[in-house]
Amino acid sequence: MRKPLIGLLTVVLLFVAIDIARAVPPPEQQPPEQTTRAEPPQFLRPIEGETSIGGMVMDQTQNPMSGVQVKLFVDGLNVASTTTDLAGSYDLRYPIDIGKDKTVILWYVAPGTEWVPKAVVLHESRAAISARLISSCIPRVQVNPFLEFNVQMVDVATRNKQIAKSGCLSPISFSQ
Repeated sequence: MRKPLIGLLTVVLLFVAIDIARAVPPPEQQPPEQTTRAEPPQFLRPIEGETSIGGMVMDQTQNPMSGVQVKLFVDGLNVASTTTDLAGSYDLRYPIDIGKDKTVILWYVAPGTEWVPKAVVLHESRAAISARLISSCIPRVQVNPFLEFNVQMVDVATRNKQIAKSGCLSPISFSQ
């Protein structure tokens, strides 16, 4: 009998603005700031180009995991997705408008049926927070450039036990 696979994904998120020189004029050419607003989160930079979200997905033995789908959701819409390469690396590029109050979520789906998909909230809109649209069971991360954090991928039975123990939700079972 084969033991269920339980893994730990190490995800290194690097938030890098692409083509800054092209997207933002030099300081001497920029118009003066007319309004003041709070500083945006570091991972959402006010640029006209794309924001790059990249990282590496590894298993519990530090081997790269290829074929993991990484999806970026903005306000519930899948706006970008990619799959990790043979080295376990990925790079998502999408123009994120920080002038809007958006909810931004990364979703990891490993190949095979033994892994439970994992969601991570990168930013939550004021409306989503006040309406409690996203379960408190979904982890939130404080995002900064060059942030490194671990995402644990587990099988369905293990996840159901974790959920029952935490009291977060009723256990969920999946059938085909």
